[in-house]
Amino acid sequence: MRGMTRQRGFAEDEALLKIMRLFWAKGYEATSVADLCEVTGLGRGSLYAAFGSKQEVYERSLRHYVDVVNRHLRDQLSRQVPVRQAVRDLLLERVDDSLTERDRPGCLLVGAIVERAAHDPMAARIAQDAINATRSAFASALHSARAAGQIPYESDVESIAAFLTRMVQGLRVMSISLPDRKLLASVVDAALEALPA
Repeated sequence: MRGMTRQRGFAEDEALLKIMRLFWAKGYEATSVADLCEVTGLGRGSLYAAFGSKQEVYERSLRHYVDVVNRHLRDQLSRQVPVRQAVRDLLLERVDDSLTERDRPGCLLVGAIVERAAHDPMAARIAQDAINATRSAFASALHSARAAGQIPYESDVESIAAFLTRMVQGLRVMSISLPDRKLLASVVDAALEALPA
């Protein structure tokens, strides 16, 4: 029984990843239950049994995406490098990810904010929690940098963290309409001016 449960868990994780990528590529409204069944190989009954309704599976996939992205962001910002380098590397990585993932343009979270947040309270809550987590990760890195003397003591850490959080989202959006790495890299370098020397 224990082995069967574990195998099912792994199968669900794999299916959830496929579902997440589908919503990322098509958005919520354009994704049908038939699409979800096709991408996972599950029948409707099995899909509903494993994940619930389309709304519920969307929420689960969005939370999964947010968890993965924010875990990676915290790992990147906690590296033993100067904070300016950590932030620059992180922002440029977002640019490169956006430019190479042409089948999944932009950011699933930004898509959720644009498409769902105004009339979907749960999507709005997930999005707000994600933004707060990102801002908190930046603020933590900046507080550590300030304590280490990398930025001035009087630096407004919370305001800088909020700005960098918006930059992460903005770069994903810009990469759709302006898929020019050189231009986007120049935007990243301009954003780094928010980090006082």
